[in-house]
Amino acid sequence: MAKILISSLGTGDIKKDSDSDYKETIYTIDGKNYPNTLTSKVIIKHFEIEKVFFIGTSGSMWDNIYLKYDGEDEDYLDLLSNKKKNKTISSNDLNKLEKQIDTYLQSNGSRIFLIDYDKNDADEIWTNFEKLLEIATFLEDKDEIYLDITHGFRYMPILNIFLLEFLSTLHKKDFEIKAILYGMFADNTSQIIDFKIFFDLLNWIKAINDFKKSSNAEQLVILSKTVDEDASKVLLQFSQNIQMANMFSLWSFMKNVSKKIKKLSQSDNKVIKLLSSEIMEIATRFDQKTQSSFQYELSKWLYENKNYALSYIALYEAIITKICETKGYNANVHKEREEAKKHIDHPYDQYFLTKEENSISQIRNSIVHQNIDRKDVVMQDIEKLGFFIEKFEDFFNL
Repeated sequence: MAKILISSLGTGDIKKDSDSDYKETIYTIDGKNYPNTLTSKVIIKHFEIEKVFFIGTSGSMWDNIYLKYDGEDEDYLDLLSNKKKNKTISSNDLNKLEKQIDTYLQSNGSRIFLIDYDKNDADEIWTNFEKLLEIATFLEDKDEIYLDITHGFRYMPILNIFLLEFLSTLHKKDFEIKAILYGMFADNTSQIIDFKIFFDLLNWIKAINDFKKSSNAEQLVILSKTVDEDASKVLLQFSQNIQMANMFSLWSFMKNVSKKIKKLSQSDNKVIKLLSSEIMEIATRFDQKTQSSFQYELSKWLYENKNYALSYIALYEAIITKICETKGYNANVHKEREEAKKHIDHPYDQYFLTKEENSISQIRNSIVHQNIDRKDVVMQDIEKLGFFIEKFEDFFNL
Protein backbone atom coordinates (compact mmCIF):
# COMPACT_ATOMS: atom_id res chain seq x y z
CA MET A 1 0.00 0.00 0.00
CA ALA A 2 1.28 3.48 -0.86
CA LYS A 3 0.03 7.06 -0.88
CA ILE A 4 0.23 8.17 -4.51
CA LEU A 5 -0.17 11.68 -5.89
CA ILE A 6 -1.24 12.08 -9.53
CA SER A 7 -0.48 15.64 -10.64
CA SER A 8 -0.62 17.42 -14.01
CA LEU A 9 2.12 19.87 -14.94
CA GLY A 10 1.84 22.80 -17.34
CA THR A 11 4.34 25.38 -18.55
CA GLY A 12 4.05 27.71 -15.56
CA ASP A 13 3.52 31.42 -16.04
CA ILE A 14 3.94 32.54 -19.64
CA LYS A 15 7.64 33.40 -19.58
CA LYS A 16 8.89 30.76 -21.98
CA ASP A 17 12.29 30.58 -20.35
CA SER A 18 14.16 28.25 -18.02
CA ASP A 19 12.89 30.15 -15.00
CA SER A 20 9.22 29.48 -15.77
CA ASP A 21 7.28 28.83 -12.60
CA TYR A 22 3.95 29.36 -10.93
CA LYS A 23 3.46 32.33 -8.65
CA GLU A 24 4.16 31.79 -4.99
CA THR A 25 1.27 31.97 -2.56
CA ILE A 26 0.40 30.64 0.88
CA TYR A 27 -1.57 27.48 0.28
CA THR A 28 -3.89 26.47 3.11
CA ILE A 29 -5.26 23.00 3.72
CA ASP A 30 -6.97 21.66 6.84
CA GLY A 31 -6.08 24.91 8.64
CA LYS A 32 -2.34 24.63 7.93
CA ASN A 33 -0.33 27.09 5.83
CA TYR A 34 2.30 26.17 3.22
CA PRO A 35 4.11 28.94 1.27
CA ASN A 36 4.94 27.50 -2.17
CA THR A 37 4.52 27.78 -5.93
CA LEU A 38 3.61 24.12 -6.48
CA THR A 39 0.54 22.45 -5.01
CA SER A 40 2.23 19.08 -5.51
CA LYS A 41 4.90 19.89 -2.89
CA VAL A 42 2.24 21.12 -0.48
CA ILE A 43 0.17 17.95 -0.95
CA ILE A 44 3.25 15.76 -0.59
CA LYS A 45 4.12 17.34 2.74
CA HIS A 46 0.59 17.54 4.12
CA PHE A 47 -0.49 13.99 3.24
CA GLU A 48 2.96 12.33 3.49
CA ILE A 49 2.88 11.17 -0.13
CA GLU A 50 5.19 8.27 -1.05
CA LYS A 51 4.98 8.27 -4.87
CA VAL A 52 4.21 10.95 -7.46
CA PHE A 53 2.88 10.33 -10.97
CA PHE A 54 3.45 13.55 -12.96
CA ILE A 55 1.52 14.04 -16.21
CA GLY A 56 2.80 16.59 -18.71
CA THR A 57 3.93 17.36 -22.24
CA SER A 58 7.32 17.90 -23.84
CA GLY A 59 6.82 21.62 -23.11
CA SER A 60 6.00 21.29 -19.41
CA MET A 61 8.39 22.87 -16.90
CA TRP A 62 10.35 19.70 -16.06
CA ASP A 63 13.47 21.80 -15.40
CA ASN A 64 11.64 23.67 -12.66
CA ILE A 65 10.42 20.40 -11.13
CA TYR A 66 13.98 19.12 -11.08
CA LEU A 67 15.10 22.19 -9.13
CA LYS A 68 12.10 22.19 -6.78
CA TYR A 69 12.76 18.57 -5.91
CA ASP A 70 16.38 19.34 -4.96
CA GLY A 71 18.11 18.42 -8.23
CA GLU A 72 21.69 19.77 -8.43
CA ASP A 73 23.09 18.53 -11.78
CA GLU A 74 23.55 21.73 -13.85
CA ASP A 75 24.20 19.86 -17.09
CA TYR A 76 20.98 17.87 -16.72
CA LEU A 77 19.09 21.04 -15.84
CA ASP A 78 20.40 22.70 -19.02
CA LEU A 79 19.36 19.67 -21.06
CA LEU A 80 15.80 19.84 -19.69
CA SER A 81 15.62 23.62 -20.23
CA ASN A 82 16.82 23.47 -23.82
CA LYS A 83 14.63 20.54 -24.79
CA LYS A 84 11.64 22.12 -23.10
CA LYS A 85 12.03 25.25 -25.26
CA ASN A 86 12.07 23.11 -28.41
CA LYS A 87 9.42 20.73 -27.07
CA THR A 88 11.63 17.75 -27.80
CA ILE A 89 11.77 16.12 -24.34
CA SER A 90 11.32 12.35 -24.47
CA SER A 91 10.50 9.80 -21.80
CA ASN A 92 14.15 8.74 -21.65
CA ASP A 93 15.15 12.34 -20.89
CA LEU A 94 12.98 12.22 -17.77
CA ASN A 95 14.34 9.01 -16.22
CA LYS A 96 16.79 10.96 -14.10
CA LEU A 97 14.02 13.29 -12.94
CA GLU A 98 11.96 10.28 -11.80
CA LYS A 99 14.89 9.09 -9.71
CA GLN A 100 15.36 12.58 -8.27
CA ILE A 101 11.73 12.67 -7.17
CA ASP A 102 12.21 9.27 -5.51
CA THR A 103 15.27 10.64 -3.72
CA TYR A 104 13.28 13.63 -2.51
CA LEU A 105 10.47 11.38 -1.26
CA GLN A 106 12.91 8.79 0.13
CA SER A 107 10.95 6.05 -1.60
CA ASN A 108 10.68 4.30 -4.96
CA GLY A 109 8.08 4.18 -7.71
CA SER A 110 7.48 7.74 -8.92
CA ARG A 111 6.67 8.00 -12.63
CA ILE A 112 6.32 10.62 -15.38
CA PHE A 113 3.76 10.19 -18.15
CA LEU A 114 4.26 12.21 -21.33
CA ILE A 115 1.19 13.05 -23.39
CA ASP A 116 0.60 14.94 -26.64
CA TYR A 117 -0.70 18.48 -26.74
CA ASP A 118 -0.41 19.75 -30.30
CA LYS A 119 -3.69 19.14 -32.11
CA ASN A 120 -6.18 19.80 -29.32
CA ASP A 121 -8.81 17.63 -31.01
CA ALA A 122 -10.95 14.67 -30.01
CA ASP A 123 -8.52 12.09 -31.42
CA GLU A 124 -5.65 13.52 -29.38
CA ILE A 125 -7.72 13.51 -26.19
CA TRP A 126 -8.66 9.87 -26.71
CA THR A 127 -5.01 8.97 -27.48
CA ASN A 128 -3.89 10.67 -24.26
CA PHE A 129 -6.55 8.84 -22.29
CA GLU A 130 -5.30 5.51 -23.63
CA LYS A 131 -1.73 6.46 -22.71
CA LEU A 132 -2.74 7.34 -19.17
CA LEU A 133 -4.36 3.94 -18.71
CA GLU A 134 -0.78 2.77 -18.22
CA ILE A 135 -1.05 4.24 -14.73
CA ALA A 136 -3.08 1.15 -13.81
CA THR A 137 -0.01 -1.07 -14.16
CA PHE A 138 1.71 0.87 -11.35
CA LEU A 139 -1.14 0.62 -8.85
CA GLU A 140 -1.43 -2.01 -6.14
CA ASP A 141 -4.16 -3.19 -3.80
CA LYS A 142 -4.90 -0.75 -0.97
CA ASP A 143 -3.06 2.16 -2.62
CA GLU A 144 -4.44 5.57 -1.68
CA ILE A 145 -4.79 8.00 -4.60
CA TYR A 146 -4.63 11.80 -4.37
CA LEU A 147 -5.37 13.71 -7.58
CA ASP A 148 -4.04 17.27 -8.00
CA ILE A 149 -5.82 19.12 -10.82
CA THR A 150 -4.48 22.61 -10.00
CA HIS A 151 -1.90 22.99 -12.75
CA GLY A 152 -3.63 20.84 -15.35
CA PHE A 153 -4.03 22.58 -18.70
CA ARG A 154 -7.38 22.91 -20.43
CA TYR A 155 -9.07 19.47 -20.59
CA MET A 156 -6.55 17.60 -18.41
CA PRO A 157 -8.41 17.98 -15.07
CA ILE A 158 -11.58 16.52 -16.60
CA LEU A 159 -9.60 13.78 -18.35
CA ASN A 160 -7.85 12.80 -15.12
CA ILE A 161 -11.12 12.64 -13.19
CA PHE A 162 -12.63 10.38 -15.85
CA LEU A 163 -9.47 8.30 -15.77
CA LEU A 164 -9.87 7.69 -12.04
CA GLU A 165 -13.55 6.88 -12.51
CA PHE A 166 -12.66 4.40 -15.26
CA LEU A 167 -9.90 2.74 -13.27
CA SER A 168 -11.89 2.56 -10.04
CA THR A 169 -14.79 0.89 -11.85
CA LEU A 170 -12.97 -1.55 -14.13
CA HIS A 171 -9.48 -1.95 -12.70
CA LYS A 172 -8.83 -5.21 -10.87
CA LYS A 173 -6.72 -3.58 -8.18
CA ASP A 174 -8.57 -2.42 -5.09
CA PHE A 175 -7.33 1.14 -4.58
CA GLU A 176 -9.01 4.06 -2.83
CA ILE A 177 -9.44 7.61 -4.12
CA LYS A 178 -8.72 9.78 -1.09
CA ALA A 179 -8.92 13.32 -2.49
CA ILE A 180 -9.33 15.37 -5.68
CA LEU A 181 -7.49 18.59 -4.90
CA TYR A 182 -7.49 22.03 -6.51
CA GLY A 183 -5.51 25.07 -5.36
CA MET A 184 -7.72 28.16 -5.60
CA PHE A 185 -4.94 30.63 -6.40
CA ALA A 186 -5.02 34.11 -4.85
CA ASP A 187 -2.32 36.73 -4.38
CA ASN A 188 -1.87 36.13 -0.66
CA THR A 189 -3.63 33.05 0.68
CA SER A 190 -4.88 30.25 -1.57
CA GLN A 191 -7.08 27.46 -0.25
CA ILE A 192 -6.67 23.90 -1.51
CA ILE A 193 -10.16 22.51 -2.05
CA ASP A 194 -11.06 18.82 -2.01
CA PHE A 195 -13.55 18.08 -4.80
CA LYS A 196 -13.89 14.42 -3.90
CA ILE A 197 -17.35 15.13 -2.50
CA PHE A 198 -18.56 15.43 -6.11
CA PHE A 199 -16.80 12.18 -7.02
CA ASP A 200 -18.63 10.60 -4.08
CA LEU A 201 -21.85 12.10 -5.41
CA LEU A 202 -21.38 10.18 -8.65
CA ASN A 203 -20.90 6.94 -6.70
CA TRP A 204 -24.07 7.56 -4.69
CA ILE A 205 -26.03 8.35 -7.84
CA LYS A 206 -24.86 5.12 -9.47
CA ALA A 207 -25.62 3.12 -6.32
CA ILE A 208 -29.14 4.55 -6.00
CA ASN A 209 -29.74 4.00 -9.69
CA ASP A 210 -28.73 0.32 -9.36
CA PHE A 211 -31.03 -0.01 -6.37
CA LYS A 212 -33.99 1.63 -8.10
CA LYS A 213 -33.60 -0.17 -11.42
CA SER A 214 -32.40 -3.64 -10.46
CA SER A 215 -32.93 -3.93 -6.68
CA ASN A 216 -29.15 -4.32 -6.37
CA ALA A 217 -28.24 -2.57 -3.13
CA GLU A 218 -24.66 -3.81 -2.83
CA GLN A 219 -22.97 -0.46 -3.42
CA LEU A 220 -25.66 1.45 -1.57
CA VAL A 221 -25.11 -0.79 1.45
CA ILE A 222 -21.36 -0.15 1.35
CA LEU A 223 -21.80 3.62 1.07
CA SER A 224 -24.51 3.93 3.71
CA LYS A 225 -22.54 1.76 6.14
CA THR A 226 -20.15 4.66 6.65
CA VAL A 227 -23.06 6.81 7.77
CA ASP A 228 -25.55 4.63 9.63
CA GLU A 229 -25.19 0.94 10.42
CA ASP A 230 -28.93 0.40 10.90
CA ALA A 231 -29.82 1.99 7.57
CA SER A 232 -27.17 -0.10 5.85
CA LYS A 233 -28.58 -3.31 7.33
CA VAL A 234 -32.09 -2.38 6.24
CA LEU A 235 -30.96 -1.77 2.67
CA LEU A 236 -29.09 -5.07 2.62
CA GLN A 237 -32.10 -6.95 3.95
CA PHE A 238 -34.34 -5.30 1.40
CA SER A 239 -32.05 -6.29 -1.46
CA GLN A 240 -31.63 -9.86 -0.25
CA ASN A 241 -35.35 -10.38 0.22
CA ILE A 242 -36.08 -8.94 -3.22
CA GLN A 243 -33.50 -11.22 -4.81
CA MET A 244 -34.93 -14.24 -2.94
CA ALA A 245 -38.51 -13.11 -3.63
CA ASN A 246 -39.28 -13.34 0.11
CA MET A 247 -42.22 -10.97 0.06
CA PHE A 248 -43.69 -11.62 3.50
CA SER A 249 -40.37 -11.05 5.25
CA LEU A 250 -39.82 -7.95 3.13
CA TRP A 251 -43.21 -6.48 4.01
CA SER A 252 -42.68 -7.14 7.72
CA PHE A 253 -39.69 -4.89 8.11
CA MET A 254 -40.68 -2.33 5.47
CA LYS A 255 -43.33 -1.09 7.92
CA ASN A 256 -40.56 0.44 10.02
CA VAL A 257 -37.94 1.08 7.38
CA SER A 258 -38.80 4.77 6.90
CA LYS A 259 -37.80 5.59 10.47
CA LYS A 260 -34.37 4.01 10.01
CA ILE A 261 -33.73 5.40 6.55
CA LYS A 262 -34.79 8.86 7.73
CA LYS A 263 -31.50 9.09 9.64
CA LEU A 264 -29.78 9.56 6.28
CA SER A 265 -31.56 12.89 5.79
CA GLN A 266 -30.14 14.06 9.11
CA SER A 267 -26.56 13.19 8.18
CA ASP A 268 -23.79 15.78 8.30
CA ASN A 269 -22.50 14.36 5.01
CA LYS A 270 -23.68 16.77 2.29
CA VAL A 271 -23.83 14.11 -0.42
CA ILE A 272 -25.92 11.72 1.66
CA LYS A 273 -28.23 14.49 2.80
CA LEU A 274 -28.72 15.60 -0.80
CA LEU A 275 -29.67 12.13 -2.02
CA SER A 276 -31.57 10.90 1.05
CA SER A 277 -34.87 11.94 -0.59
CA GLU A 278 -34.24 9.42 -3.38
CA ILE A 279 -33.82 6.62 -0.86
CA MET A 280 -36.78 7.83 1.17
CA GLU A 281 -38.93 7.81 -1.96
CA ILE A 282 -38.28 4.08 -2.36
CA ALA A 283 -38.91 3.39 1.31
CA THR A 284 -42.14 5.41 1.33
CA ARG A 285 -43.44 3.63 -1.76
CA PHE A 286 -43.24 0.25 -0.02
CA ASP A 287 -44.59 1.44 3.31
CA GLN A 288 -48.08 0.05 2.62
CA LYS A 289 -50.82 -0.65 5.19
CA THR A 290 -51.81 -4.09 3.87
CA GLN A 291 -49.74 -7.03 2.73
CA SER A 292 -51.59 -7.25 -0.59
CA SER A 293 -51.08 -3.56 -1.43
CA PHE A 294 -47.39 -3.95 -0.62
CA GLN A 295 -47.07 -6.97 -2.92
CA TYR A 296 -48.95 -5.18 -5.69
CA GLU A 297 -46.73 -2.09 -5.36
CA LEU A 298 -43.71 -4.37 -5.42
CA SER A 299 -44.98 -6.01 -8.62
CA LYS A 300 -45.35 -2.61 -10.29
CA TRP A 301 -41.88 -1.54 -9.18
CA LEU A 302 -40.31 -4.75 -10.48
CA TYR A 303 -42.14 -4.31 -13.78
CA GLU A 304 -40.91 -0.73 -14.12
CA ASN A 305 -37.37 -2.00 -13.52
CA LYS A 306 -37.77 -4.78 -16.11
CA ASN A 307 -37.57 -7.60 -13.56
CA TYR A 308 -40.51 -9.31 -15.23
CA ALA A 309 -40.22 -12.78 -13.70
CA LEU A 310 -40.33 -11.52 -10.12
CA SER A 311 -43.03 -9.04 -11.07
CA TYR A 312 -45.29 -11.88 -12.23
CA ILE A 313 -44.62 -13.79 -9.01
CA ALA A 314 -45.34 -10.73 -6.86
CA LEU A 315 -48.57 -9.96 -8.76
CA TYR A 316 -49.75 -13.58 -8.45
CA GLU A 317 -49.14 -13.59 -4.69
CA ALA A 318 -50.66 -10.13 -4.27
CA ILE A 319 -53.94 -11.28 -5.85
CA ILE A 320 -54.18 -14.31 -3.57
CA THR A 321 -53.32 -12.20 -0.52
CA LYS A 322 -56.02 -9.68 -1.46
CA ILE A 323 -58.64 -12.44 -1.72
CA CYS A 324 -57.56 -13.71 1.71
CA GLU A 325 -57.89 -10.23 3.19
CA THR A 326 -61.37 -9.57 1.72
CA LYS A 327 -62.88 -13.04 2.23
CA GLY A 328 -61.51 -13.87 5.68
CA TYR A 329 -58.79 -16.41 4.84
CA ASN A 330 -55.46 -16.47 6.68
CA ALA A 331 -52.99 -15.11 4.14
CA ASN A 332 -50.08 -16.75 5.93
CA VAL A 333 -51.43 -20.32 5.88
CA HIS A 334 -50.71 -22.31 2.71
CA LYS A 335 -53.93 -24.35 2.72
CA GLU A 336 -56.09 -21.27 3.12
CA ARG A 337 -54.23 -19.48 0.34
CA GLU A 338 -54.87 -22.48 -1.92
CA GLU A 339 -58.57 -22.32 -1.07
CA ALA A 340 -58.67 -18.56 -1.65
CA LYS A 341 -57.53 -19.06 -5.25
CA LYS A 342 -60.94 -20.59 -6.02
CA HIS A 343 -62.85 -17.51 -4.95
CA ILE A 344 -61.65 -14.68 -7.11
CA ASP A 345 -64.62 -12.72 -8.42
CA HIS A 346 -65.56 -11.79 -11.98
CA PRO A 347 -64.15 -10.15 -14.09
CA TYR A 348 -60.74 -10.72 -12.53
CA ASP A 349 -61.06 -14.51 -12.56
CA GLN A 350 -60.60 -14.64 -16.35
CA TYR A 351 -57.16 -13.06 -16.04
CA PHE A 352 -56.04 -15.17 -13.10
CA LEU A 353 -57.26 -18.77 -13.47
CA THR A 354 -54.78 -21.57 -14.16
CA LYS A 355 -56.92 -23.15 -16.87
CA GLU A 356 -56.60 -20.06 -19.04
CA GLU A 357 -53.58 -20.47 -21.33
CA ASN A 358 -52.44 -16.85 -21.10
CA SER A 359 -53.55 -16.18 -17.54
CA ILE A 360 -51.40 -14.82 -14.72
CA SER A 361 -51.37 -18.25 -13.07
CA GLN A 362 -50.28 -20.04 -16.23
CA ILE A 363 -47.46 -17.62 -16.97
CA ARG A 364 -46.35 -17.54 -13.31
CA ASN A 365 -46.25 -21.35 -13.19
CA SER A 366 -44.21 -21.43 -16.36
CA ILE A 367 -41.67 -19.07 -14.78
CA VAL A 368 -41.45 -20.93 -11.47
CA HIS A 369 -41.26 -24.42 -13.00
CA GLN A 370 -39.18 -23.34 -16.00
CA ASN A 371 -41.55 -24.86 -18.52
CA ILE A 372 -40.47 -24.73 -22.14
CA ASP A 373 -43.99 -24.42 -23.51
CA ARG A 374 -43.83 -20.60 -23.41
CA LYS A 375 -40.37 -20.16 -24.92
CA ASP A 376 -41.80 -18.59 -28.07
CA VAL A 377 -44.12 -16.08 -26.37
CA VAL A 378 -41.71 -14.23 -24.07
CA MET A 379 -42.36 -10.80 -25.57
CA GLN A 380 -46.09 -11.46 -25.48
CA ASP A 381 -45.89 -12.36 -21.77
CA ILE A 382 -43.97 -9.16 -21.01
CA GLU A 383 -46.60 -7.07 -22.82
CA LYS A 384 -49.41 -8.88 -21.02
CA LEU A 385 -47.76 -8.19 -17.65
CA GLY A 386 -48.26 -4.46 -18.12
CA PHE A 387 -51.86 -5.15 -19.14
CA PHE A 388 -52.48 -7.31 -16.04
CA ILE A 389 -51.00 -4.75 -13.65
CA GLU A 390 -53.22 -2.03 -15.09
CA LYS A 391 -56.33 -4.25 -15.05
CA PHE A 392 -55.89 -5.10 -11.37
CA GLU A 393 -55.46 -1.48 -10.21
CA ASP A 394 -59.13 -1.25 -9.16
CA PHE A 395 -59.02 -4.74 -7.65
CA PHE A 396 -56.47 -3.63 -5.06
CA ASN A 397 -58.36 -0.43 -4.33
CA LEU A 398 -61.55 -2.26 -3.32
